[in-house]
Amino acid sequence: MKKLDNQAISTGVLAAVGGSDNIVLANHCATRLRLTIKDTDKVEEEKLKAVPGVLGLAKNLNEYQVIIGPGVESLYLEFIKQSGLEQQTAVDDPATAHMTKQKKGWFFTFTDFIAGAIMPALPVIVAGGMINAILVLLTTFCGLDDTSGTYTVLHAIYTGAFSFMPVYIGYNAAKKVGVTPMLGALLGGVMVCGDISGIEGLTFLGIPITTPGYTSTILPVILGVVFMQLVYKPVDRIIPKEIKFFAVPILTMIVSVPVTLIALGPIAAWVGQMLGSFLVWLSNTIGGLAVGIMGAATPFLMYTGTGSGLYAPIFVSFEQLGYEAFVMPGMLAGNVAVGGAAIASWTLLKKTDNKAVAFSSGLTAVFGITEPAIFGVLGRFRKPFIGATVGGLAGGIFAGVTHVAEFAFASPGVASVIAFINPDGTMSNFWLAVVTMVISFAVAFAVTRILGLDEAGAVKE
Repeated sequence: MKKLDNQAISTGVLAAVGGSDNIVLANHCATRLRLTIKDTDKVEEEKLKAVPGVLGLAKNLNEYQVIIGPGVESLYLEFIKQSGLEQQTAVDDPATAHMTKQKKGWFFTFTDFIAGAIMPALPVIVAGGMINAILVLLTTFCGLDDTSGTYTVLHAIYTGAFSFMPVYIGYNAAKKVGVTPMLGALLGGVMVCGDISGIEGLTFLGIPITTPGYTSTILPVILGVVFMQLVYKPVDRIIPKEIKFFAVPILTMIVSVPVTLIALGPIAAWVGQMLGSFLVWLSNTIGGLAVGIMGAATPFLMYTGTGSGLYAPIFVSFEQLGYEAFVMPGMLAGNVAVGGAAIASWTLLKKTDNKAVAFSSGLTAVFGITEPAIFGVLGRFRKPFIGATVGGLAGGIFAGVTHVAEFAFASPGVASVIAFINPDGTMSNFWLAVVTMVISFAVAFAVTRILGLDEAGAVKE
């Protein structure tokens, strides 16, 4: 695949969306340049899709997601340079502040909030989880002593990542709802504070406080921050500016902390426990079918960008059970199946450029990043989408029947397969995950080859 010409792509994208003056917010994720647009009528979609290096386009209300692939981060820096926008910060334009919020339904608002609270913390979560998986390998096969200083230092990364999860999530959630982010972090810090967490017989003004222990949790602090904004915003509006600097945070925390500890935290913890119990029931009763459906749905979730709503059950499962046995095994099957369908397409395509995209994006998908293959191959040639769906279904059913589980959060694929190693050092779950990948790839490859594809009738996504 040709190296991205970031300067040319940035110029082309800017021209197609109506210039930097028509952009409210410019951001990016792992593979997409995300642009929130003021006036969508000014966007020339066909021109945008035709920019060399753009693999596809997805829309979510007034947000345009330009599919680039793994090189999007360097492109983003060039885009910011050319556009003059502030990096990862919304343009300060009160006239469009309301526009970015209107028309959004409750489901979009919920999933957008959950994603905004969790996604910025993913590097911390992935680093902590994967380092713990590496430590399991080192202690099991390489003789690393789990009482050594080396082990202790590395394990502290894992402990720091998950023990203070409410702090990271609280910061992000507060930022998402327009509250000073450090107040959200402080709420999370209070919840994991040794003076509070897990202490029995605690009261506030005579009211008993149940403290189930909030380390590694996400729902309690999220619910606490949602309440915090109801306190913060009117207080911030009423308090005179001369004393706002200290009065607003004091009043916000004095109200938010007790309410969170007395009511909201325990309620959210109970919801998490119920969700964890439901996931165990689901795995034990219809695990094969459920994970199979997840594997089949994965390409569509990535294509539509609607997978962010799954973050909550994923992390609740990790919190309650220590593993995740529904979404992540299904996504492992689905991701590798996308790679199998793209590689099969590579064997069927004739044009050099199409073959290059299919091969490189297929390998990327097998390693866990699927958008380039989904938009550059599956979405364009259609029939490979069927192959990926069937492959994800087959691999997912196997993973569900054999109770494959992921023990550390990471984008499922070959690159992160060590996340499927059980912390107790046994390797059976790991090898079942490997078999899941083989089945998914092989079935997707075979179905795509059987169905064939129409290269001349390709759709420019």
